Amino acid sequence: MSANTFPAQIEPFKWAEQGFTWSGTLPLSRFARITREAVGSVEDQRVQINCKLSMDAYLRLVWFDAEVSAQAPMECQRCLDTVHIPLDLKMHLALVENESLIERLDEDADFIVLGENESSTKGSIDHNAVVDLLALIEDELLLLVPLSPRHDVCQHKHQPTEQDVAEEKRDNPFDVLASLKGKLNS
Repeated sequence: MSANTFPAQIEPFKWAEQGFTWSGTLPLSRFARITREAVGSVEDQRVQINCKLSMDAYLRLVWFDAEVSAQAPMECQRCLDTVHIPLDLKMHLALVENESLIERLDEDADFIVLGENESSTKGSIDHNAVVDLLALIEDELLLLVPLSPRHDVCQHKHQPTEQDVAEEKRDNPFDVLASLKGKLNS
């Protein structure tokens, strides 16, 4: 693997012991789920990533630290133009092999349980667990995408004009019924 190639899948314990770090940019198109939410072309959009794995031998877990920065072009729900949503993320995530190790973490620590190996002894660590690093980062970025993307300030293209309001004030079909009611009461 070249120094510029981003590893999609890693063995966290093995790579943490080797002191894995990676810095560089990836095309936004590598993040398929974010790309589906985007509008227009994302070919010129880049995602800046700085990440590292470190081992906590005492707690028997791996820490994944990352800083990720990107801009995703989305459709503004007010004006329907493109709005570039900043996706800036700092992660400090514990990768634990099984749930019994969670109690060793601070209560506010973020973590992912990698699972236990079925063939291993209960509570033992499977150092061959594989993590999809790209999907892990994309999961966290998706949490930053707003449900209703919009500009802070924008011109509403679909705001009613005076002409639209005047056309709505035309004859009310119930006016005929109101006049008949008036004739019946007299």
